[in-house]
Amino acid sequence: MSAPASHRSSASASGLSGSGQKEADTVWSVVTGLYTAHRDGDVGQVDERLDPEATIWHSEAEPLLLGKGDLDRLRAGREATASGPRVASYRAYDPVIDVSGHMALVRYWLRVDYAPRADGTAPRPERVRNTAVLRRSAAVWRIVHLHEEVWEAGEAGDGPEPSAGRA
Repeated sequence: MSAPASHRSSASASGLSGSGQKEADTVWSVVTGLYTAHRDGDVGQVDERLDPEATIWHSEAEPLLLGKGDLDRLRAGREATASGPRVASYRAYDPVIDVSGHMALVRYWLRVDYAPRADGTAPRPERVRNTAVLRRSAAVWRIVHLHEEVWEAGEAGDGPEPSAGRA
């Protein structure tokens, strides 16, 4: 979903004007909006935040996704299998943001919480560390690269605790 407005950003840390912090806030809203749209199942709004040629190291795919076509194929495969727990919420947090001209770099954590199972027990949440690169074009920020690394896997069934720090 979204994180509190306060975040560490080199724009504010380096003593830049309030406009630097405003750009960092705008960039962060693009990132958090991506997860709000994803949670809501609004593929159109997800795609609005991604450049059509964006590259993605997706946590569900080994190869680098090259643009919307590859992402759509991943989505189709996910819909065909439709297994696993249902996502209840996303929370992006602890961003570190650098904005320089028309480019921005955002490093952050993402927590994924899952809906309870049929028996009422809650699957273990997943923690993912992410890096997003955004580019501003025609006054609109879009994600041009996203790198996801599952740090602590969520738990859909019974099994051992995942170890922190696994790749």
